[in-house]
Amino acid sequence: MENINLKVGLTASIETKVFNKNSAEEMGSGDLDVYATPAMICLMERSASSAVSLHLPKGYTTVGTAINVKHMAATPIGMKVKAVAELISIEGRKLIFKVEAFDAKEKIGEGQHERYIVESARFRDKVYGKLNS
Repeated sequence: MENINLKVGLTASIETKVFNKNSAEEMGSGDLDVYATPAMICLMERSASSAVSLHLPKGYTTVGTAINVKHMAATPIGMKVKAVAELISIEGRKLIFKVEAFDAKEKIGEGQHERYIVESARFRDKVYGKLNS
């Protein structure tokens, strides 16, 4: 693996608005018209990926491998939500992030997310090799 210039403490945040398409009812994770847990997790993963993506060499990316979060409060359709990720540990290719999510009123989620650094082409070849075996 080429020289990776990552440091503990890198952060990123991503903001979005709650729409019907990312509601629990629409995503199938519940039957209420509130922000879905899978949508919150996706936003957390996107913020973690964004925290390190610009620091990786060309041809490398990260893939999510584990997430452990609590969804602590519901958010109505129409309100903005924001996920924040902070890189807290680097163990070779394994990266561990503290992730949190907030709506306009309160913290709605928190936990940890794990990602691995991979070479994009090799990873894709391995995965799509499953179709030929």
